[in-house]
Amino acid sequence: MDFYEIDKLKNELDKFRPLSPELMDAIAKKFKIEWTYNSNALEGNTLTLQETSFFLQHGLTSKGKPLKDYLEAQNHAEAIDRIKEIVKNNRPITEGLIKEFHALLFKGIDHFWVGPQENRVKKNITPGKYKTEPNYVVNLEGEIHYYCDPIKVPEEMERLVEMINKSKYHPVELSARAHYGLVAIHPFNDGNGRVARLLMNLILIKNGFLPVIIKTDKKEDYYAALMKADRGNIYDFIQLVAEEEKNSLYMVLDIIKKEKKAEL
Repeated sequence: MDFYEIDKLKNELDKFRPLSPELMDAIAKKFKIEWTYNSNALEGNTLTLQETSFFLQHGLTSKGKPLKDYLEAQNHAEAIDRIKEIVKNNRPITEGLIKEFHALLFKGIDHFWVGPQENRVKKNITPGKYKTEPNYVVNLEGEIHYYCDPIKVPEEMERLVEMINKSKYHPVELSARAHYGLVAIHPFNDGNGRVARLLMNLILIKNGFLPVIIKTDKKEDYYAALMKADRGNIYDFIQLVAEEEKNSLYMVLDIIKKEKKAEL
């Protein structure tokens, strides 16, 4: 796959670095709000983008929204802050680090519900621990897709972490493969998609790229690409991640150029 355009955009961005602290702060806030909103919304969180923004910036909540939805927003924002620390301290990607993300996302949340509204089943969550029961999903075509057996999770996660750390893939391709790899294993009983997106963006940020935000209006494309990857064709998923990385780079470059123009 050709990452020429992405590398060209990154090189252009690198010429503007380091950005002013004010501009960096504004861009970081924008990414944090949109990333938190979209990643949680993909998993059924009911907060709107505006509600997420107000809550993260001012601590304001809306009537009638579940406490769990606000906890998810707060925890996800904290996980993004943790990524900054990880990159700053050059911490390696390990199984322990991935479990840390899961523990952060589920701080204060001890259960989740599965199944249709009229026949829901309560499942307990152990933050930061691998699953002990099998899990599955009904895909876009109505088929049941079973994930990795719990007994095989530790060895599969070890293999995934080794692939990440020994990879010779372009960082954008590696981030997509790492995301898919984690989702394919589904090591936790809930939150696998959010952990996978944190892992994907950690790899990108560690390599000087920008976070990729999978927006809710791309939900169907996103899950369709993951389903294709389950059948052995990961190309569409890598392409989707690459397109979103381009969008992030174009957006930030546009913000910087407008700021520079305003200074003249």
